[in-house]
Amino acid sequence: MIKELVSVTIPTYNSDKTLEQCLNFVKQQTYKNIEIIIIDSNSKDKTLDIAKKFHARIVMCNGKLLEARIAGARASKGKYVLLLDSDQILEKTVIERAVAKIKEYDSLWFWERAYNRNKWLPSLYDADRMLVQTYWEPQDDIVLPRFFRRDLLVKAYSKIPKKYINICAAQDHIITWYEFKNITKRNGMIKNAVEHIEPDSLRVLFKKQWRWGKTTKDFYKTGLYTELITKKDSFRKFKINHMGWSIKSFILRILRGIPYKLGYWFGR
Repeated sequence: MIKELVSVTIPTYNSDKTLEQCLNFVKQQTYKNIEIIIIDSNSKDKTLDIAKKFHARIVMCNGKLLEARIAGARASKGKYVLLLDSDQILEKTVIERAVAKIKEYDSLWFWERAYNRNKWLPSLYDADRMLVQTYWEPQDDIVLPRFFRRDLLVKAYSKIPKKYINICAAQDHIITWYEFKNITKRNGMIKNAVEHIEPDSLRVLFKKQWRWGKTTKDFYKTGLYTELITKKDSFRKFKINHMGWSIKSFILRILRGIPYKLGYWFGR
């Protein structure tokens, strides 16, 4: 029996610090019928050398993150598309489990942890993710799918106004889901799926959030999807049964929110 092809699409820009580890875990998947597509925004480090080492197909893209996601989906040949980031680590059976489960759905979200959660700052990210995922409800738009039926994903991307695609960076994922769920809401979940290499210093966090704030402001000016712009960065509800997670999540919201707002108001 021939297994369906899965396209793993990974946007990159100067990603050589994490990309090799990311691709190693893609290659270690128990499900073997996979194509890897790197969508690169003119990296100046060793990103492309690493991609070639793993025999990934390379697509060049001059736009921001949303344009890269779309370019990857359109270049893909698989029945299913996994939207992966270059700083994410897949559990070795997750694609096999996703292919089996998506028969019942049209998209799947992956249960995510912080890869380096033994460190203080990543432990805040991990607590925030655990809080959100544990209390997830089907109507929530905070936990977003990563594994899609390709035909429906490409259809959803076609609904986004073309002239604004190359502007969107930080909110690419929530906009993708907004358009996708207008086609179908059959969204499931895969446990123990992926780990994210989170910022482990305040300097790295500040730089990342400043950039997200600036690019969010650039997209906000278009007047599109304004109700979604800050949805993912809102404070979480405190949960008595998980007060430790709630406190850590609150601290993270503050630490992320300050540079985000500074980037939004003062970034150029």
